[in-house]
Amino acid sequence: MNPDSVTFDSFCNLFQREEDCTRVLFAAKWPDGFRCPQCQHPHAYCITTRRLPLFECRACRGQTSLIAGTIMQGSRTPLRSWFQAIFLHARPEGINALQLSRIIGVTYKTAWLICHKIRHAMQHKDSQELLTDLVRLTDAKLFTRTMSSSAWHSQEQSVLVGSSENEQGRIFRIKIKKQNKQPLRNRYESPPVEPFIRKHVSIQAAKRAIVSRHYFGNRNQALLAIGRDAQWELARKFRGIGPKHLQVYLDQFCYVWNRRKQLVFGELLSQCANTRTITYPVLIKPVEDLSRSIVPRPAAPAKTVAIRAS
Repeated sequence: MNPDSVTFDSFCNLFQREEDCTRVLFAAKWPDGFRCPQCQHPHAYCITTRRLPLFECRACRGQTSLIAGTIMQGSRTPLRSWFQAIFLHARPEGINALQLSRIIGVTYKTAWLICHKIRHAMQHKDSQELLTDLVRLTDAKLFTRTMSSSAWHSQEQSVLVGSSENEQGRIFRIKIKKQNKQPLRNRYESPPVEPFIRKHVSIQAAKRAIVSRHYFGNRNQALLAIGRDAQWELARKFRGIGPKHLQVYLDQFCYVWNRRKQLVFGELLSQCANTRTITYPVLIKPVEDLSRSIVPRPAAPAKTVAIRAS
């Protein structure tokens, strides 16, 4: 039975036992068969006296757990609960930590951590997928507030929305990146696009990327609509998101949007099985957010330009 084609209840019945999850996770982690992480030897002894199997390399005698090197490393949560969480995150409607805690029967803190680990895997995959073909970019403001001045409201966020279009003009991939490295002077200023292009656009596509600036309302309306969809989706699903974690939520939105016509449980499970975990201390570590600082900067020219790679 294909896990992507079943309901959640059917999925839970499909993976009732830890042994079922162990078998599928092994295939996701080592699709070509076991490989020792130390010497790449293809054969190992399986030690089954632990909750999860331990593999001892026949060549170097190094031992590795099934969840070592995955987002599940160090977790005591049963694999079946992890599988349920990954399944629910792979659905277009998604899920938040409070809902997940009730469904899989864990504390809110545990559910929150599981959600962020899965988003971490999504973000890792998103970072590997560059924008290609015809690339368009526009700047947008998320969570805007009506104000009498041009100063930033504490909840407003400046982002760049980018897309890849095919020959028929259809958008098939998007990226939304929060702009906080170089603070903007006010709400009417546009962020620089060169860092976005260098990091998220292929070299060939960068030569003819089309950038629509904020000035005089000269922005790409299709990309603005995607930005509004992201804002509405985050507000509906998660209610409140601080600046620190906003980017990973935006990356999750883009990951799901880019696969909206696909069945992705298998892909997401594989990504979770091959992405190193992110820990709770790292997630809660305070970081300096410069996005709300007001620093004078010269304005850019008011026109739509094609950006060429230097």
